[in-house]
Amino acid sequence: MEMARRTDIGRVRDLNEDSIGLVETKSGVVIAIVADGMGGHQAGDVASQNTVETVKKVLSNQALDVSTEEKSDILLHAVGKANEKIYTLASKNTQFQGMGTTVVAAIVDEREVVIAHVGDSRAYMLHKGGLYQLTEDHSYVNILQKHGQITPEEARNHPQRNMIVRAVGTSEEVEVDLINTPWRDEDVLLLCSDGLTTMVDERQIGLVLSSSTMSLEQQADQLVQMALDAGGTDNISLILLKHTGRSAAS
Repeated sequence: MEMARRTDIGRVRDLNEDSIGLVETKSGVVIAIVADGMGGHQAGDVASQNTVETVKKVLSNQALDVSTEEKSDILLHAVGKANEKIYTLASKNTQFQGMGTTVVAAIVDEREVVIAHVGDSRAYMLHKGGLYQLTEDHSYVNILQKHGQITPEEARNHPQRNMIVRAVGTSEEVEVDLINTPWRDEDVLLLCSDGLTTMVDERQIGLVLSSSTMSLEQQADQLVQMALDAGGTDNISLILLKHTGRSAAS
């Protein structure tokens, strides 16, 4: 497995409220996490950092060479623990009130990808030259779009496009989407914050990831640069994993 990760403050924000985590276990299983925090001054980065660290810690202490269902349960538990921690921090510290974060976390081995998802950070899979979105945004504009009240073009430019309806840490309980998919040699998994997807359309992302002339590291650099060139109005974070037909440990 090949791996690349990037996080960039962008061109507008004073603070990077995104956090990423990438861990390779001794058995060759990879843990990948992207979180995009929100809240008052510094609260967003506190939420995202604590979420990444909590999820990483819970997953790192578990045997991950288990069934798909068990991986899903472990991810659900990990995100639940992160939610508990952020909610408690926000309840006890006035400067953190209302903070929360998105999260997209994956357990990845040679056979499959298992994902937990809350918010509007996304997971994509490049398979046989096609780019497929694995997650569904928990956002206000996505609800409007699903009900036919706005078009995809209107969604892209909607004044409330950054409003999410589900986040880690904003309520005592959190609802988590669980997704699993097999993957094969040459497939590429992308986890990213919306700082990439609001700046760069899916067709452009797919063209970069399917390029045979760029290494995975170059693809990661190119995606960040494209988001910056388009305005870089938000923090930009991404993790790329490429299936090479071997485990990460080999």
